Amino acid sequence: MRLPALLPPLLVLCALSFVSFESRAEAANIVFATGSATVVGKDGASRKAERGSTLEPGETVDTGDGRAQLRFRDGATISLQPGTQFRVEQFRFSEQAGGASEEDRAFMRLIKGALRAVSGLIGKGRREQYRMDTAVGTIGIRGTEYGAHLDDAGLRSTTYVGLIEICNDAGCAQAGPGQTLVVPDAGTRPRLLPGGGVPALTPGAAMPELPQPTQQKMPEQPLQVPQQMPQTYTPPATHGPNY
Repeated sequence: MRLPALLPPLLVLCALSFVSFESRAEAANIVFATGSATVVGKDGASRKAERGSTLEPGETVDTGDGRAQLRFRDGATISLQPGTQFRVEQFRFSEQAGGASEEDRAFMRLIKGALRAVSGLIGKGRREQYRMDTAVGTIGIRGTEYGAHLDDAGLRSTTYVGLIEICNDAGCAQAGPGQTLVVPDAGTRPRLLPGGGVPALTPGAAMPELPQPTQQKMPEQPLQVPQQMPQTYTPPATHGPNY
């Protein structure tokens, strides 16, 4: 008869186990890694980033002189360039009915460097539950493919597909396909780069797999007017007096 008295502690233990399991649940797999790329755990311990290994919430990828590509459980992908530090702040994906639920979330942080991101089911179906934080602003999306580059000059983010919005203490701004937002610091409102288009990127900081440049329109060739043959007068044929 002591079993009912044991139920509350058992329920608490089960709940704690569930929370602990969720906190340890993997966020992404490392699709490939090159060079000196490492993963820094929540305890500060560092391990080599290896293909097929997992990345958990709270862990940081430091690419060093290498590169890395991550695939998240909701189908999102993120490519990290050399000199990049990227951390998964929070991630939860319950895989319910082929979509994202109200409890799912993907909160990440670009500490420095350059990345290119393609959103998965969370970003496409629950865009308010997706964000990419930086020191100068937060990137939000609408089913988007975008690139971001953060250095001492601030943040530059280009939209390739969909729409991004960057917000900070000074305000918000949006960028559509081919447009770039620049944010020099957290106290300056994001602004659209004049002229749009993909900005020039320095070697080593370029975003991976950039779209091919639009084929330039060839100048129109002058219209070739065929030379007219000299006209000769041809009298109408005669058909007799009764014609």
